[in-house]
Amino acid sequence: MTRLSKRSAATGKRRLHRRRWRSPGKEKPSREELLQAAADEAQLNGKSLTAIRKHVLNVLLEADQPLTAYEVLDSLEGVGSVSPPTAYRALDFLIHLGFIKRVESLNAYVALDQGPSDLPVAFFVCEKCGQAEEIDAADSVIGLISTVDNKGFGVSHASLEVRGDCRGKLGCDTWADTAAGHAQSSTVDEHSHE
Repeated sequence: MTRLSKRSAATGKRRLHRRRWRSPGKEKPSREELLQAAADEAQLNGKSLTAIRKHVLNVLLEADQPLTAYEVLDSLEGVGSVSPPTAYRALDFLIHLGFIKRVESLNAYVALDQGPSDLPVAFFVCEKCGQAEEIDAADSVIGLISTVDNKGFGVSHASLEVRGDCRGKLGCDTWADTAAGHAQSSTVDEHSHE
């Protein structure tokens, strides 16, 4: 478990804060646990998880695929102020807390269903169905950042995305069905030739 040393916004005193999620072998937290953890994290930062911020996190946790800022904005109808700055501020706040990430190649946002990570996060993005899934590539990303750092560059953030075909694992047509369709269309009917 990583310990982060921060000053409390309320008192200015140093405190140690542990991110209890992302422990090896620990089961995936529920949506309610993640929402409560986000509220706790916001409070530790001297902020609050407003109704709009909570709604945005909940929408992203329920989403089957990454959502654009305008899709998030559409979900705010009836919750609060419906304007692009409202959606972007809520998204930026949740990114800062570590509960969501921006999938750069899709210009969309996804909730981290395992909660915040003190390590860089990588995503697999399906080019067929548009869904993204977090993948365990911390060692690879850390190695890449270390290489860049050793070359003398300053890294502000890292975003690793692998694109391809999920082969049905994220919800699109299965690779086997697609492969079977191609095999059938390429077979020759011996009775149709003269």
